Amino acid sequence: MEYSKKGYYFLLIVFFSLSAFNSSYSQDNWWKDKRYKTEALRQKYAQCKKVFVNIGDGINYSNVYEVIPYFGTEVYLNILDDEKGYYSPDQTKFILENFLSNNPVSSFKWRMSSRSKSYAFASGRYKYRKNGYINSYDLSVSLKYSNELWLIDQIIIN
Repeated sequence: MEYSKKGYYFLLIVFFSLSAFNSSYSQDNWWKDKRYKTEALRQKYAQCKKVFVNIGDGINYSNVYEVIPYFGTEVYLNILDDEKGYYSPDQTKFILENFLSNNPVSSFKWRMSSRSKSYAFASGRYKYRKNGYINSYDLSVSLKYSNELWLIDQIIIN
């Protein structure tokens, strides 16, 4: 009996370890790596991916301070059709904090992305807990490349 219990626990640990590995690996499926003609272009788009990863982490952990560094001089927001328009970085921070506190995140994952010379876009699924239920929103972020930086151009949640 004791031996089979240890074997059972071992199999559970292996199963959950492989599951965690697969989910972390699949998280990168939203970003399709390409070959670039120059090292400078490769670095430019690696920086873009890093910005999206940091934004995703900030959203996933309800930490607006991980997202703030990527605010431009103004950000277009469309949050559930309630907050709609161009906002200053301070206003954007307040609105995003309010959204995250009213919709406690259960998980967030990017699902797809695209990029061009001066713009990039990624969309994902924002799952949140409310009244004992898990619901979801679609969340998308657009970046604009300006002065060798990728900055948030717009955030849409619906």
